[in-house]
Amino acid sequence: MAGQSSEITNLGVPDFESHVVAVLGRLRAAFAELFQAVGADATRPQDVARDFGLNRTMTWKISKVICEPDAAAAVGNLPGRAGLNIVLDTFKRSGAPVAILKEVRDALAAFDAMQEVHAGDRDTLEAMLGAMSGGPDAYQQLENQRKAAFRANSAIWGVQARLQVCVNMIAPSEDPDFVDLVWISGLIDFRRLRRDAVWAVASTRKVDDEGKAIPTGKIESVDPAYSGDDNAPLMGSFCSDPTPELRLNQGADGILRYELVEGPIGNTAAMTCIIGIFGRAFVRRTKVPGDTIGEHLARLYTPAELLIHDLFVHKDITNAHDPTIHLYDQLPIAPPYPVCGRERSELPFAESVQALGHGSRSAVVPEFPRYGAIIDSACERLAWDPKAFLGFRFRLKYPPIPSVALFRYPLADR
Repeated sequence: MAGQSSEITNLGVPDFESHVVAVLGRLRAAFAELFQAVGADATRPQDVARDFGLNRTMTWKISKVICEPDAAAAVGNLPGRAGLNIVLDTFKRSGAPVAILKEVRDALAAFDAMQEVHAGDRDTLEAMLGAMSGGPDAYQQLENQRKAAFRANSAIWGVQARLQVCVNMIAPSEDPDFVDLVWISGLIDFRRLRRDAVWAVASTRKVDDEGKAIPTGKIESVDPAYSGDDNAPLMGSFCSDPTPELRLNQGADGILRYELVEGPIGNTAAMTCIIGIFGRAFVRRTKVPGDTIGEHLARLYTPAELLIHDLFVHKDITNAHDPTIHLYDQLPIAPPYPVCGRERSELPFAESVQALGHGSRSAVVPEFPRYGAIIDSACERLAWDPKAFLGFRFRLKYPPIPSVALFRYPLADR
């Protein structure tokens, strides 16, 4: 409402951030005063459990509420009312003043009121707190929520994968303003949960800074055995046997999709499907108006337990030796990234870019032992020395869908 303080809603209730800080501050203070009143050390929850005959998990949780500065972690550890009543009754018998016990109960009632006003239930409240928090407990909560989403999405869409991999490799081109590109994408241990599930194992598109499609140019298969317009560019020796059946779908949105067709379900029909393509002078190395940023995307549309998204940069392309990683939602409520802008729709995550060092030998993926051989195969096809490349990795458990994970770096000046 115009003219109001930003901390007050039009209902006269404090905004969420202000309200939760005030309520948690009161709750921490009340619990801390209670512990002090009975001679309990909140920093030694095991001793408290032993001295007062309480459950160790319960005293540990209350200790976290008192000592943990992160709001999401504090709320996530707040015990249920039945357990708290046991603690309060025990401390009452140990001589805790009535006034302090009343303040704890009043602080808990204030917490319940805040939760009801802003969230309605504990799960929603914890999700809201996770979005405003940056602590390790909050990020663990984000992973737990992504895991729950993975299970639900697997059931809804009828597919899931143990691992999704996406690899981009860039090296100098004969044209000094461009780079040659290898792009590898795949699903490992992909299985259908419904026979009618058709699924795009990979897709590709080129865009400028504003998200406008750029002509794709000539694409060739990394595996010569799967060259030609009539073949999907599989890396056959790294796919499961029998070879997965794919069909090509060129959408009106400019995205080229490689689709796994309908088929049998369950573990006995699980498959591994790896696609590899390359293009000479395929993406820009130097800036021009409207095209100043280098980005390499992994499109996350498949429920997967783990994402491995790697970027291998030739040692001579120094402008790309310090890439950043970003995660954007791709919900249809806004134009697809990057049309809506690079400042909108970023999703929170704790994971950072991992420097792999030189060559394929350092690019170990324990969940897929043949991964390094895939990189070597691509380098052999393009006559590249694997040791000439620096590797960077983004590893994310239960990647959210639909979204895109992307490496970003500035293009070089001409």
